[in-house]
Amino acid sequence: MHHTRRVLYRERLLPGATFLLLGLGLFLMVGIAYSAAFGSLVGIFLAVITSALYIILAVITAPQIGVAAEAGDVFLTAGRAKINVSIVRTARELTVEERQEVARGTRNDTAFHLIKGKLPVVELAISDPLDPHRNWCLSSRTPEKLMHAILSAQGPNIPES
Repeated sequence: MHHTRRVLYRERLLPGATFLLLGLGLFLMVGIAYSAAFGSLVGIFLAVITSALYIILAVITAPQIGVAAEAGDVFLTAGRAKINVSIVRTARELTVEERQEVARGTRNDTAFHLIKGKLPVVELAISDPLDPHRNWCLSSRTPEKLMHAILSAQGPNIPES
């Protein structure tokens, strides 16, 4: 029996502008160094190749957040972590102050974190007694869509907030 995977939500947390500026700096360093040694055409060629590889690697290795139905269950994945959405009690977007506390590590120090830059953060309360993380804090460019995907995947048994 073949089970297909149905994606309800997917987002890749791409690197921010600072990370891409490092790629530009790499481009300039390689270009200048190799232009002086081998000529400007070789230097520019190597700089473009090096920067392109840097950016491609950054995009490919960027973590993903997703909600997908597999074999009758719906799972939330965040990077390499994966849980069934049925154990998510509540989902809410953190305020700016709460997000800063989470990023600094002064709030929910036992929570699972997948936080990128200044993106909004969704906090999920987990009801699994065996899970060492009582909360998951996930960055998202579209927190409303992520929360909607999780809550709608739970069906009519949506827990009270």
